[in-house]
Amino acid sequence: MVAEEPTATDWAYAAGFVDGEGCIAIVRSLSRTRGRYYYSVNVVVSNRDRPVLEWLRRLWSGQVVSTPGQEGAQTAWNWRSPVGLGAKQFLEGIRPFLRVKTKQCDNALAMIPLLLRSRRTLGPYPIPADWLAEQERHYWVQRELNHRGTALFVARPMHSPRQISRERALAANRGF
Repeated sequence: MVAEEPTATDWAYAAGFVDGEGCIAIVRSLSRTRGRYYYSVNVVVSNRDRPVLEWLRRLWSGQVVSTPGQEGAQTAWNWRSPVGLGAKQFLEGIRPFLRVKTKQCDNALAMIPLLLRSRRTLGPYPIPADWLAEQERHYWVQRELNHRGTALFVARPMHSPRQISRERALAANRGF
């Protein structure tokens, strides 16, 4: 998975990027056919300097994608870590160097074995309700840790990014 072996300096530099320009998230998506949520651990680092994000991709795999900006703005880029064991290896490597996002990292690292346990031990069988509840608990802990702003955190579902984009586009077209 890793093209070349990262040095301690590489790990520290990557941790600084995650602390300053990144997000460690537990993502939840609804499977309407199965009637339940599926979770994943994602690390995303944003920057306008694509070469540094390509460096992350070269060392830790993942992908670099552009993010649409406002008209006249410079293009921004996101590096997205691999999911599953790739995210685990990356998070374990940067953990000693993190200063800001240590709690997010620890919670995400606690979530990964729960996800792997569900996939590897049960096969086609339903996941026990207590396992799902544990995953859901980690999801909401991460949401609260990643909460921004001065308002109190309220545990409520958010709209999908596509829905938010559609709403913003409609508002822009109406002149709001």
